Amino acid sequence: MKEEKDNIQKIVDSVKTDSKRVKNPMDFVIGALLLIVGIFFLSRKVVVTTGFAAFSFFGYNLTSGLLVFPLIFGLIWIFYNPKSIGAKILTAVGAIFIVAGIIMNTSIHLLRMTLFDYIVIIGTIAAGIGILLRYYFKRSE
Repeated sequence: MKEEKDNIQKIVDSVKTDSKRVKNPMDFVIGALLLIVGIFFLSRKVVVTTGFAAFSFFGYNLTSGLLVFPLIFGLIWIFYNPKSIGAKILTAVGAIFIVAGIIMNTSIHLLRMTLFDYIVIIGTIAAGIGILLRYYFKRSE
């Protein structure tokens, strides 16, 4: 019985000390700085390109120019009858098609870099994430 009370008391004491843990704000600053620097250098080595091309939509091949037609017809319909729900839906669908077409034709490529550059970039990102995780989930001894 006494052993159970001692175990319970140890658990209660550990919960109390965990709630009073002291976080070092420099851990947060260093971790965030490493993460930001790593992401910055990674973003300097990435090229994002886009271009309109033909893509398949419900089995039909559409070129990028055809994506504009629903938007055009929706805008004409809105100016003809501003209260029409169908015109607003057609305009929204046209805008969504254009944005989806841009996103679907976006391509992301890594530029050529040395292995050392790659390890430094990934290392700084990993170190920053690790230090931030230690800051947020650190248990007091």
